[in-house]
Amino acid sequence: MQPRRPLLRLTAVVLTLLTAGALVVDLARPGTSDPVRAAVATVAAPVQSTLTRWDDGRVAELTAQRDRLALEVAGLRAQLRGQDQLDDLSRSAGWDLGGKHRLLPARVVAFAPPTSPVGGRMVTIDRGEEEGVREDLTVVAAQGLVGRVVRTAAHSADVLLLGDPDAVVAVRFGARGALGSVAVAPEPGLPPRRSGQLTLTALGDSTVSVGDEVSTLGSPDDRPYAARVPLGTVTSVDPDRGRLGRTAVVTPHVDGDTLDLVAVVLDGQEP
Repeated sequence: MQPRRPLLRLTAVVLTLLTAGALVVDLARPGTSDPVRAAVATVAAPVQSTLTRWDDGRVAELTAQRDRLALEVAGLRAQLRGQDQLDDLSRSAGWDLGGKHRLLPARVVAFAPPTSPVGGRMVTIDRGEEEGVREDLTVVAAQGLVGRVVRTAAHSADVLLLGDPDAVVAVRFGARGALGSVAVAPEPGLPPRRSGQLTLTALGDSTVSVGDEVSTLGSPDDRPYAARVPLGTVTSVDPDRGRLGRTAVVTPHVDGDTLDLVAVVLDGQEP
């Protein structure tokens, strides 16, 4: 294909010169150049057609190359965004007990609303048993706790989100690390909660204050919840009505409606 291009260019130049010559003759002696113009047209027609086809093919080739490059650039940008999210997760690994755990990145690929036949407020991630995911492992995002794994398949897993009625988490809160639990539904008689808000119930008569940070207490073998994972912040305290255990409203750090990149907390010794 390459050797033909110089020849086509040379032919185009020759035809251009012939056409220019015909125009000069025609200006000098009108009508004299009619046979010349006819001959030039006869020779030029197939060559022009070939040049047009070559130009169209070249344009199509360049367009295809541009489209391929645009797709590659879009892919690289997506990788960079994913890497930024991974970096955020890595910087948040202060929850991993000094290297006792490692984080397995995963993406949310599906969700089940509370009204679905599956039941519960869940998402599906793209990591499963083949990557070391097991039931009752903690799932986190860069901001904090997401939930826990409740079902697994070879390359996917279902995660029950914090804020589901079945999700009750033992926690520590405040500067002194007081004990309590967090659930979605308030006890009868408490003010109603807005969507996404959780209820903290303190153990004993521990004081709860607005601004207290709440994190996971941890479970035996860190299942279903690893210790010291940030959960949320106390945003209001319920009136004290003589109940044993003060209550408060907690706003979680993670918005379950906008999840994308998450991580499963694996034992550090697992391959």
